[in-house]
Amino acid sequence: MKYSYYPGCSMEATGIEYAKSLAYVNKAIGLSFIEIEDWNCCGASSGHAVSHELGLALPARNLALAEQQQPGLPSS
Repeated sequence: MKYSYYPGCSMEATGIEYAKSLAYVNKAIGLSFIEIEDWNCCGASSGHAVSHELGLALPARNLALAEQQQPGLPSS
């Protein structure tokens, strides 16, 4: 099965161990994650410091991209 995947800003830095274990487990159970194209930072720290709305809009955009790019669904 294929799923859209949002790695986040830290997946290749402080979350590298998580990324490696996720890839290993996915392979073992037959899952395939497709990284969302053009994703942005979720704003967990910087977005909330700027404004509440930005802190909500940044992750909402990633969710919208994931829905649009869901593998197996027709493109709009």
